[in-house]
Amino acid sequence: MVFSSDGATLASASLDAMVRLWDLSDRAAVRPLGEPLRGHTGGLRSVPFSPDGATLASASDDQTVRLWDLSKRDAVRPLGEPLLGHTGGVESVAFSPDGATLATASDDRTVQLWDLRDRAAVRPLGEPLRGYTSSVGSVAFSPDGATLASASLDQTVRLWDLTSLNDLREHAVECACAAAGGGLDPEQWARFISGLRYEDTCPR
Repeated sequence: MVFSSDGATLASASLDAMVRLWDLSDRAAVRPLGEPLRGHTGGLRSVPFSPDGATLASASDDQTVRLWDLSKRDAVRPLGEPLLGHTGGVESVAFSPDGATLATASDDRTVQLWDLRDRAAVRPLGEPLRGYTSSVGSVAFSPDGATLASASLDQTVRLWDLTSLNDLREHAVECACAAAGGGLDPEQWARFISGLRYEDTCPR
């Protein structure tokens, strides 16, 4: 279970493969918000709210993660397609503090990062993070979003430095120009990009 950041809603995950939202405005008479959220085919393990409270993620034994649009909490709808890629049940899911990244931990012994900047078309960020010899049961971001912690049944915890990833996402053009050693000159532009007016791709 998890409380929303404003404390007005509780989300509960169950082995019956459904998520339920609860209205906490009157805590002496808690009531369900709308119908249970359906779509998973396996038991649920984790249901965090995004930092802004606009999205809920659900992780399941069916090897998928789903995102839910909470703009109308009594009429919640799925956001995009289920997130696929894990080959084992998904045990834990966490939003980064800025809400731009999702981390998922799985029985397949990996952690995967996902780009949430377009929540209707989420995509993986790089290859899965590996190194464990057993299921990964929990993931958590540091408050500044620069570090990810992941814990496994192999009795270890690993820390992952996300500084380079965050820098790349915030300064994509600068990083690409630095890696390429500069932009295209007019001759190269004409050779590789025909039909478009020349632009300085790596402005100083």
